[in-house]
Amino acid sequence: YFSRLLKDNEELIRLVRRHPLAFLKPGLLAIILTLLPFFLMFLLFRLGQAGLIIFLILLLIGIACLIRIIVLWLKNALLITNQRVILIKQKGFFDKLATETDYNRIEEIAYRIKGFKQTVFRFGSLKIKTQNSAEPMIVPGVCRPQELQQLLLNIRRQLKN
Repeated sequence: YFSRLLKDNEELIRLVRRHPLAFLKPGLLAIILTLLPFFLMFLLFRLGQAGLIIFLILLLIGIACLIRIIVLWLKNALLITNQRVILIKQKGFFDKLATETDYNRIEEIAYRIKGFKQTVFRFGSLKIKTQNSAEPMIVPGVCRPQELQQLLLNIRRQLKN
């Protein structure tokens, strides 16, 4: 899917996705919405056809939420190549934002690990500030952001030499 974004002679060094625990709250909600109809099944089926319709609606909402989370996890990524950094943010089924920057335009690379969960499971956000850009590229919920920071700094250093 992401290979079509690469230019000629451009190699993908690392594909970075959000840590699965970054989806903990929406994931639990989606699982609860998917399982809830089964816990209420006997109560709903006593209501006859209306109960069956409610059962199916609740089940479809839960499944749709699960599919949305999976799609967002698959389609949101940071691509680190030998020539540039590409950030792809899929905010909804029909809302996609792609940002890219060359290594020579990167001014600062910072990371932040905030809170107990991020500290224990070693994930956080990565911030890439570029020249002539008002807003930095922010990549939330990535595994080991300090390693990604070092990787990007090393690639940038190698390209300058």
